[in-house]
Amino acid sequence: MTNRPTIAVVGLGLLGTSLGMALRGKGYRRLAWTRRQELRRRAVAEGVADGTSDSLPALLAEADITVFALPLDATAEYLEKYASCWHPGAIVSDVGSLKARISALGQKLLVPKQVHFIGGHPMAGTEKSGYDAAFPTLYENADVFLTPGPDAPSEAKEELKQLWESLHCHPRFIAPEHHDQLVARTSHVLHILASALTRSILGTANDPQGMRERFAGCATGFKDTTRIASSNPAMWREIIQQNRSAVLSAMAEFEEEYASLKASIQMEDFGKFETLFTEGKLLRDRWLDYKKRGE
Repeated sequence: MTNRPTIAVVGLGLLGTSLGMALRGKGYRRLAWTRRQELRRRAVAEGVADGTSDSLPALLAEADITVFALPLDATAEYLEKYASCWHPGAIVSDVGSLKARISALGQKLLVPKQVHFIGGHPMAGTEKSGYDAAFPTLYENADVFLTPGPDAPSEAKEELKQLWESLHCHPRFIAPEHHDQLVARTSHVLHILASALTRSILGTANDPQGMRERFAGCATGFKDTTRIASSNPAMWREIIQQNRSAVLSAMAEFEEEYASLKASIQMEDFGKFETLFTEGKLLRDRWLDYKKRGE
């Protein structure tokens, strides 16, 4: 690679735009592309990218590293359509929530062309979406899972690792299938629970007066617990549909824990309830300490 590798960010929603912002001043030449011409121009004018192109194939041909920041199906579509665009030795990655399917596709389409596909998933985001929701510190102190194939050269893995480290992230290599099992428990089921909780609290009021009372009764605890219920429903349908088996397993694990708490209340065993609640508090405190240390 040159002294200033060229990175192409494809997709200018929350994740792609934030990535372009975060990479500013990190020693990379940044290219950005999205379907909307006015947004491409805006990204350059506002410093999200150093350049763009009306031709995606031309832009990809320049890229030493390409990061797709698109919905899962769109990333798969682009890999299939533009597989011949990258130069040998280029690295292609993404920021999608699932890795098994896209990693297999990248291995199939790109490795025979001497292009290295290494899937990526930064554990960062908000309930908001779109270009205007982006901010440069979105990835600060985030863990980033990287899913190289068995033939990925160490140089390519190190190059992608250094990219994320330059953003003060913590990259970790992991098998694609294991990743999908993991995030079903640490991310996907949380969005399902937040939606269900919101509907159980606000969706069961019987009349306008009841709804106003529910609104008045919900404060910081409701806001904090249900924040991600405001996430993009179409995006989460795609994610849950493609990770169905792992998500159902994660939901079953939650149901067991919830049932234990419920049973302790039903049986008036409040000692057991306190013990379980204490376990939850201590586990969360350990996680907060982990994030504070930035391991």
